[in-house]
Amino acid sequence: MDARFLDYLDYLGAVRGLSPKTVEVYKRDLAHYEVFLEGKDVDEADASDIRTFAGTLVMEKRAPASVNRTLSAVRGFYRYRLRFHADAKDPAREVENVPAGRPLPSFLFEEETKIFLDGIDGEGFRDVRDRALLEVMYSTGCRVSELCGMQLNRLNLSADSIRVKGKGSKERLVFLCDSAVQAIKRYLPYRAALMRRLGIEEHNKIFINAKGHPLSTRGAEKIVEKRRLQAGIKKHLTPHTFRHSFATHLVAAGADMRVVQEMLGHSSISTTQVYAHVDMERLRRVYEQAHPHGSKSK
Repeated sequence: MDARFLDYLDYLGAVRGLSPKTVEVYKRDLAHYEVFLEGKDVDEADASDIRTFAGTLVMEKRAPASVNRTLSAVRGFYRYRLRFHADAKDPAREVENVPAGRPLPSFLFEEETKIFLDGIDGEGFRDVRDRALLEVMYSTGCRVSELCGMQLNRLNLSADSIRVKGKGSKERLVFLCDSAVQAIKRYLPYRAALMRRLGIEEHNKIFINAKGHPLSTRGAEKIVEKRRLQAGIKKHLTPHTFRHSFATHLVAAGADMRVVQEMLGHSSISTTQVYAHVDMERLRRVYEQAHPHGSKSK
């Protein structure tokens, strides 16, 4: 790969603090762009080249979101070049995203969430841990990576809060509701007992697997799927569903969009505004279920 691309990728990881996984996605997108240029110097490419590149992605039947993500990687690269190299140019600024209808995120209704969580009531380590994990997931609206990265020394149960590290290594304070606090208090002695029994050296991560090691994001995803099957819920659920539910329920209760943005750790309000549309969808579904002339009566 061109050394200029590699310099940019190093910058994303070392300076911007993006995760290795995110940097790898950028690398794949830029490699695709490099192949498209067919030997043309990357600094000599113009807006027409980039638009043609986007067109080839569309012709490959890529989803609009995938095309726009790739364009975002190209834009980021040229902004980086313009910032750190006086003779560079930014042809990507003239290129717009391809149109895309934005699908509404899936979510659980309040009653569904309560039924799902209350169904986890066992006394074993996995039951107690899973209840704590999912209570915190719903209480904070955190990304799954943020949940798995939560640390004991950043947990303040007396203040019902915990400080988490999000995208770009940005930190924020998130809040724990009463049920989440009680679930954590119940879980922590189980965690300590398992660590002692297995002789695992303390690593400070709150959520652990049955071997005493930090819970991975894949492990958290498996827990959600396992509990979904046990609860008999037919909806497709992921950890992100609880993040969507958290935001949707806040908006439904009248929370200010800027406040929800801060709680979710979104850098742009436009990302958060989708939940206003989700709440309208929620209202529509309530209407259809409740109104005599709603779809349920057809």
